[in-house]
Amino acid sequence: MTDNAGATVLKTPPRNSALSGEVKSTPLAAGSAVVSEHISTVGLQVNNVRPWIARDVENFEKCEADTMLQELLAMCTGFSQSLSASEKSTLLENSLEAVLPICNVGVVAQEIKGHLTDFCDIKREVSTYDPFVRAANLALRELSDVKVPGIPAFKVDDKTNILLHVNDPMPIYQDHQGKQSERKPDITPHSRVSSSYRDGVQGTQDNFQWTNVRSTLELKRPRRSLAHPPAAYNTNYVVPAPSVQYMEYRKDTNGPAQPTSSTSAVRSSQNSKKHRMNQRSKGIKRKRANDDENQTTEEKEKESAKPPHPIVQNGLYAAEMFAAHIARQSVISFIVNNDYIYVWFFDRENTIQGAAINFIQDLPRFLVLLLIMQRMGYEQWGLNAVFEPEPGFSGKVMVEDTGIDLELDVKSDERVTHFGIRGRATTVFPVKSEALSELPRDRHFYNEFPELVAKLYWPEETRQSEPDILEEVYKIAQTDPDVQGHVPELVWFHKFKGTSTSKIRIALGLKDAEEAEQGSRALYIIVFRKLIPITTLSGKEFLDAWWQIVKCHRALWKGGVLHRDVSPSNLMVYRLRGTVPFMAVHLLTVEAIAGKVEHLYAHDAESFIWVLMWVCLRYEGGKLLSKNRPLEHWLKLDAHGCRKEKNEISRLGLAAVSPSRSHEVSWEVVKKCFMGVHLLYTPLGYRKVDDKSAFELLLEEPMQGYL
Repeated sequence: MTDNAGATVLKTPPRNSALSGEVKSTPLAAGSAVVSEHISTVGLQVNNVRPWIARDVENFEKCEADTMLQELLAMCTGFSQSLSASEKSTLLENSLEAVLPICNVGVVAQEIKGHLTDFCDIKREVSTYDPFVRAANLALRELSDVKVPGIPAFKVDDKTNILLHVNDPMPIYQDHQGKQSERKPDITPHSRVSSSYRDGVQGTQDNFQWTNVRSTLELKRPRRSLAHPPAAYNTNYVVPAPSVQYMEYRKDTNGPAQPTSSTSAVRSSQNSKKHRMNQRSKGIKRKRANDDENQTTEEKEKESAKPPHPIVQNGLYAAEMFAAHIARQSVISFIVNNDYIYVWFFDRENTIQGAAINFIQDLPRFLVLLLIMQRMGYEQWGLNAVFEPEPGFSGKVMVEDTGIDLELDVKSDERVTHFGIRGRATTVFPVKSEALSELPRDRHFYNEFPELVAKLYWPEETRQSEPDILEEVYKIAQTDPDVQGHVPELVWFHKFKGTSTSKIRIALGLKDAEEAEQGSRALYIIVFRKLIPITTLSGKEFLDAWWQIVKCHRALWKGGVLHRDVSPSNLMVYRLRGTVPFMAVHLLTVEAIAGKVEHLYAHDAESFIWVLMWVCLRYEGGKLLSKNRPLEHWLKLDAHGCRKEKNEISRLGLAAVSPSRSHEVSWEVVKKCFMGVHLLYTPLGYRKVDDKSAFELLLEEPMQGYL
């Protein structure tokens, strides 16, 4: 069993990387990608993921309001990629003209203005929900008769037609690898069939489910006085003051200076090409680097108890909507701040914010936005019709153009989900397939499990694909006994066409065609034979499996296949970048975070030691401790904070902590391994050693007597 207990997929740098030659290693994963796929492994409470979600959304991209509306309208047509810029502009002009009578003519126009006037006069935020929803739903009713050339006509279909509903204070719950989240979005659009509201303002007996929530609207009301609707509207854009054109959020200096792609994440669609690569948002306020360091534990607890910034709150809702569906492409949500509404577009590459629309003074554009919400099809909302033909679907599907049938067990307790926004967004679950089960088995693989596991994820398009890397691994395995039987058996893989995150950015003018793939991601599926998580083992069996993985990793490193992310989950679940609690101390420096430190074999060897220590302290008899888990606070630390904690352990030694009873033998190995680690960190700096010496010093010599 231990031959396959810790099988791992290893990654190499991209062959034709366009990153600068200055970058010596892959920068750290940003935001929720650091921990969101490790919730069950590390024991993280999902409600504490807020700091990582904050890092996901802080480096947003920008585009003009009309540019965003044009693209969303084009998406409604189903032919977004084939429409020219002038055709999209005409689509918006025609839509504005079509909705203008609803704004100005008849009793309904006066009713809508009346609800908006009530919204302006109300001082308390929670009391504004009712008139906002009444105005929007009244407009949606009238919009059902509006016809715009090129936009699909309204269909009497309760599965797709939407209404807005006041949700707060009703909580929406969702499970994430055995942990439950609780959120209370203010307003949620739903299909009519999923709701028993009337006009969206009467409560229901049952809580909504995230699977049925199309989007969210978060309302904030810092200003007490708002200007009333004008006597008449026209189609001209009401230009907001520069101070409110975009919502602002801090830029955290403790995280990566840039997102994981080589291009800047904050750009305006009006900027010329020469400025696009390096511009940063001027609306992001800078946070002092030592703010977190100087905070006491009590201050940090008070800080975490505060309501999150609306941009972070909005990001948390987006993460819930991503997690509620299989392979969701994107999420569209909204923040209403005073009399401005901001459109937010989320995908696995980054976050895009549309400029403000004053829905009181510029009602026609608000109605166009509601028209978009009404006419968007299932897939235009970002849902994946292949794996989830309808919300909450679990069953057999056919992957188009492949002839492969898949029966996904998305409700399995073994499913590993992702809670976050940016990154690979890996989700793993059991799968059955008649076509794949009939394929001949490769005699070079020792894993006899007949069960299959599917992995859906969003890797960067410029990186060498995982199947290509596995081909290199398999070649090494044919001649190296330390690799044979220690890598997963790839049964089938497929890249889904049309899923590149570059498409929306090219359409919005945030990327040129020649730079389109830089930082972009696309959806892949890989099917493997089922493996056993190493964390389920204990005692000598665990130590034997850990050592076999160490040797396999060493052999592959020598063969040019570099992993760069050793963690407990990655001994079974496969990802690309570093996971902070398990990274070598040398890779947690400012220089390393910026990608200026060469990634050495010694760094991965040290990661194996931190993994060994982590499991010894936090697992008993193959199960994660239910309480009093050592190192729990490491899960909330950024790279700087984790480096301080690890240095403190090095200074004080391991006497302050003790292993679980089932890992006492392995703990003796941990202590010997750390003796070698200490020799690498000298008063003069990090001591570089060659790969062979690192393996012997950190891993092989401490294991003598335990093999």
